[in-house]
Amino acid sequence: MKKIVNILILGAVSLIAASCATTRIPADYSGIVCGTPVFEVQDNLTVNVQFQVEVPANYFEKRITFCIMPSILYANGEVQKLPYYTVQGVAVVDTDYPVVDWSVRQVLTYKTTIPYREGLATATFQTKAWIENCLTREEMCKPLCDHAVNVPLAPVLPVFKAHSIAESSTRATLKGKVYFPVNGYTVTPAIATQPEITRVLNSLKQLATRDDFNIVRIDVEGNASPEGTARINDPLAKRRAEHTRNFFAKALKDQGYTKEAPASAWTVTSTSGMGFWNEFYTAMKESSVSNKEQLADKFLRLASDPTEAERQIRSEIGTNAEVKNVMLPLLRYGSVSVSFEPIKLTAEEVRVIADNQPEYLTPNDIIQAAMDLENDRAIALYKRGLERYPNAVELYINMSYHQILANDLDAALQTLETASLVAAEQEQKDMIGLQQACVAMKQGDYAAADAALNNVSDASAVRYYRGVLAIYRNDNDKALELLSGTKDINYAVALLNKNRVQDALQVLKGLDQDNAYVLFVTGVAYGRLNEAEKAAEYKEKAIQLDPALRYAEY
Repeated sequence: MKKIVNILILGAVSLIAASCATTRIPADYSGIVCGTPVFEVQDNLTVNVQFQVEVPANYFEKRITFCIMPSILYANGEVQKLPYYTVQGVAVVDTDYPVVDWSVRQVLTYKTTIPYREGLATATFQTKAWIENCLTREEMCKPLCDHAVNVPLAPVLPVFKAHSIAESSTRATLKGKVYFPVNGYTVTPAIATQPEITRVLNSLKQLATRDDFNIVRIDVEGNASPEGTARINDPLAKRRAEHTRNFFAKALKDQGYTKEAPASAWTVTSTSGMGFWNEFYTAMKESSVSNKEQLADKFLRLASDPTEAERQIRSEIGTNAEVKNVMLPLLRYGSVSVSFEPIKLTAEEVRVIADNQPEYLTPNDIIQAAMDLENDRAIALYKRGLERYPNAVELYINMSYHQILANDLDAALQTLETASLVAAEQEQKDMIGLQQACVAMKQGDYAAADAALNNVSDASAVRYYRGVLAIYRNDNDKALELLSGTKDINYAVALLNKNRVQDALQVLKGLDQDNAYVLFVTGVAYGRLNEAEKAAEYKEKAIQLDPALRYAEY
């Protein structure tokens, strides 16, 4: 009997021991599989967060309560706790939570919605898990898994490197003509009061009062129209030049210019037939020919080939009665071109002069004045300047710059196409090609941008702009490679697009802190680091400098 009792006691102890063994909590969560969280940004600026936790069969005892406890750790150390998700085993007496059967594999799905914050870009999604055995009251709270928050980010666009030219070396000139009748060469009182020469004399009178007005060169030319023979035209053109010189020498004194123009400052030449391409183009633009704009454009395209231009001009005069009747009188002239040392003009003075007396503005005057004007007024000023200087490449490039800023990209491309017709130097052609590539990038026409860069000879510039193009194409690894030699704003942009925010900030801190885009991108970087106050401060400074940044989408 005693033996039977001992056996029963031993069995009971074994059962209790076995029971205690099965109610213990696991040592860790190494057998649990934590899925990668998915973040979906919604239109209402919220983010849906979802991930799954897989618990193997019999990993937990039936009395276990299991709680998923996620949070977001931001780069600045701030922690945002998210709602918990709790389930309990079938033997747990507290039934406030969903019940699961731990004897079979469980896939638990966690879902929540959080507000969108820029700081999510560099945040970490941390998940802890808490368990408790309701029988033994043992519990454990340990990390379950960590993942980088992966939210889709609007790419930061590169700085649009449109070009403008700061100055031109072209000197100021006053240009005017007197027009003679057929076979005439004497400057009569009626000829001396013709509108064009009167305008020049009025300008002289106005300039003569300035201490900084100093004439350095006077070019006089006589021309005879192409309907006469060389035997008649050559001496006629020479007489027109001589009489124009004598007339203008006296007119200088009459207009109050008391400084003596040395004899070496005068050059007197004569031509017969066409005159110069630029003179014909300018006369055509100012003429009453019905289709003068189309004809002027046609001859502008021949600017780099004066021989062919003269041939086609002769052909136009020979076959077009209107052109012949209007243009031949304009080719019987004596012209004067007065070059003088640069004078300092305000933007407002330049604008008034451009409207009334554009003949004594230089390309440099126009460029300097346009710097102080809004885009639409600058464009209007450049158009006036190009009527006077149709082959001044820098004016085309600068006008395209303002058209780009005004987002009139089609007009900018047209301006650049015209500039390419008159550009003679490779440096000018390169600048036009780079500008065309920039416009194509902004229009999203990356093939056209590639093609434009293929025509640029400056290898370092091509490398840089291919780096910018790589940013537009969202190939930021390539962009970092191509832009590594610059470490400028676009290099910082490529770093930011790779979410290398701290590296981007290091670059940005070394750049011009008065540049609106540098400040704005710095604000974007701080936003991604969850430094909301700093982000707002930098962006506000940027918007004060460039109000258009208020509408940036990132």
